[in-house]
Amino acid sequence: MPSYLETIELDLKRNTPEAEVRYSVLSSIPWSPTPTTNVSYVASNRVLVIAELESGEQIESQLGERIQTFIAVPSESSSSSIGPNAWQVAGLELEGYLGRFSARLGDRVDGEEDVLDLGRLMGIQNGLFDHVIDCGNEAAISAAIKPPGYYYVGTDPAALEVAINQIPDLIGEFEKPKFFDYNPDICAHGRSGISGCQRCIEACPTDAIISIGEQIEVNPHLCQGGGTCTSSCPSGAISYLYPKAEEQLELARQLIRDLRAAGGNTGISLLIYDNEHGADIVRQHQHALPDHVIPFVVEEIGAAGLDLLASCLAYGVSQLFLFVPEPIAPQVKNSLARDVTLLRDVLTQLELAQYSLEVIDALEPVIEGGASSSALARVATFAPIGNKRNIIRSAIAFLSEVSAQQPALLALPEDSIFGRVLLNSETCTLCMGCVSVCPGSALEAGGETPALKFIEANCLQCGICTSACPESALELQPRLNLDPSKSNKSLVLKEEEPFRCVSCGKPFATHAMINRMTEKLKGHWMFDTPAAANRLRMCEDCRVADMYDRKDMIG
Repeated sequence: MPSYLETIELDLKRNTPEAEVRYSVLSSIPWSPTPTTNVSYVASNRVLVIAELESGEQIESQLGERIQTFIAVPSESSSSSIGPNAWQVAGLELEGYLGRFSARLGDRVDGEEDVLDLGRLMGIQNGLFDHVIDCGNEAAISAAIKPPGYYYVGTDPAALEVAINQIPDLIGEFEKPKFFDYNPDICAHGRSGISGCQRCIEACPTDAIISIGEQIEVNPHLCQGGGTCTSSCPSGAISYLYPKAEEQLELARQLIRDLRAAGGNTGISLLIYDNEHGADIVRQHQHALPDHVIPFVVEEIGAAGLDLLASCLAYGVSQLFLFVPEPIAPQVKNSLARDVTLLRDVLTQLELAQYSLEVIDALEPVIEGGASSSALARVATFAPIGNKRNIIRSAIAFLSEVSAQQPALLALPEDSIFGRVLLNSETCTLCMGCVSVCPGSALEAGGETPALKFIEANCLQCGICTSACPESALELQPRLNLDPSKSNKSLVLKEEEPFRCVSCGKPFATHAMINRMTEKLKGHWMFDTPAAANRLRMCEDCRVADMYDRKDMIG
């Protein structure tokens, strides 16, 4: 089992006692993420080149005879062959990934469906291309992070050279880890045809996530493990698999604990970076890092969500640096910014000036920063076990405990994943439409007594309940209630005595619902007599019997 230091491939300086301590601790922590299943790609040698004919033929020549090249020449009005392996195409729509790219034309010809398939037009039996080189003015695939096998080079000769050199090495069978897991049972994307949470879809830089009604679907071949979907998810329905979030958190807990035990009164600064964008830069500058700055690598920086950030502060890190160098997809930056803004706001409300959290795009602020502060006197000891929401609550609750303010309630910005619902009891009829659609089981019915109950800890702030309410009686209020005796308690929002049938006395509705229905149907021709209007106050069985017994229903 490799040590954490061996895993991140850093050979840190050891010329001071503090650095020696840091080196020995990093070398002693075992780190072996649980393996996950793999996603397979099978790619042959068919390359689609989107370019003007002359440029396409030059690229074909550079790729060589081993590569089967097909050229799609952009055209505003034509879709016709200009050579054995070249077509002028209009309205080209491209989708897919390494080994399975499909290209379709926007205009039908003679109503033939196959004519839309460029691959079949070019003589490919299954119609699929294995690789794509795109020299167009705009990328045919708009995702911020392009799928494997797709090279948008535009007019950049260096990018074109990279594509030409890489394609021969990407012919064959390949595997990568499956980075995510999805539990639709706790997903807040939708219920009963009502749209709710869109966070993962908006956060995904690869366009791997789509809506399929009340659930989402993640294409594992497009997913490249960016992690923003998992850090954005309010319920934990989509989670990171490689490494698992709890394993990453436990590693952080062990590192911080052992560094504190070995380092005495020295404060800890944590530099969080990822393998793809930050690792090379950190390796280049590792010997310039101050002794108190501890490098902490994650698979993807976008996966460093509130659970990791808040927990690191609670475990004893006084200063957090999130290293986000260029190029990082805007969706990743936005997701990180939202979590950092929320956590900074929490620290401000708690007046915890001894903690700081910075997002940096270069290492100079870390290298040129001042000496570390003293070690924090008190740190959290909770194990990172349980769901993401409970871990975040535990970490922030601890920060509240060590603050002079010790508030039980914290205001949160809009679009937060914690909060409560406010009920207008005057307009609520206790129809329970909100209860039937709540994905977090935050809203509950009162059983035999007409009542609406609410558990704040379960509320995802997804907004499905507010959309479902026919009376617009519900409103979201983002906040964090740190008192578990209140946030986990079932609170009665509204309760009424049941309305009893005026004929048999059986309880069958609420007073508010009967009053609202009577008011809305007032003057309706079916209920314009006293006897007919009285049926609205009867249960279903008595209403049917009364309709057959009374003469005003005859004729």
